[in-house]
Amino acid sequence: SMSKETLRQQDYHHFNETMNQGMPIVMFDRVVSDIKCDKVIVDDFNGAKNAVEKLISNKCKSIALITTKDYVSVGKLRTQGYLEALQENKITPEADLILKMDDTLDYEVHLEALEAEIEQLFKSNKKIDGVFAVNELYALSAMKVARKLGLNVPNDLQVIGFTDGVLSKHATPSLTTVSQHAQQMGEKAAHLLIDKIESEYNEEEEQFQTVVIATDLIERESTK
Repeated sequence: SMSKETLRQQDYHHFNETMNQGMPIVMFDRVVSDIKCDKVIVDDFNGAKNAVEKLISNKCKSIALITTKDYVSVGKLRTQGYLEALQENKITPEADLILKMDDTLDYEVHLEALEAEIEQLFKSNKKIDGVFAVNELYALSAMKVARKLGLNVPNDLQVIGFTDGVLSKHATPSLTTVSQHAQQMGEKAAHLLIDKIESEYNEEEEQFQTVVIATDLIERESTK
């Protein structure tokens, strides 16, 4: 899985050098099209689209997006899924409702900075009644800020995150989230790598595959 630093700088020479030495690589989760190798990815687009459609079916009229800058492939695809869900439901996307976080900051360390940005989003758009966040940290931070502002989740504000981590299950209220089946993704990546290692390497016959792991929406207490 690519680091955000590598994605931002678009410097992939170390991957190419490794493959040029005949060593196979399998990428998973954060990937780039520039590197020709086997890949295992989550269906980020449809996972996000289904999450936002859930908020729309729950009568949310003003759905905010908390996402990353577009150089992170998963953030970009989840943003596209959000926009597609709105457009298919005849809801005009509003730039004011999209918060793109600067991933150069480690928000797990600088939680206050993350919460301040989300608080500004909520205060500037008091009509927000739904939030789709592209990861668990952003979603849980949105719920914390909502509580601080006196909003009830899910009655005043419904929240859906992405990545069904342990915190999602134990949050109060528990978080509705998109499960990306991380274990299945890891197992598939390992199998692809083992197959590559055990097969006879022939550069001329080299064929790569991209495996897409479907997502599921795990409904909990942060939505109605």
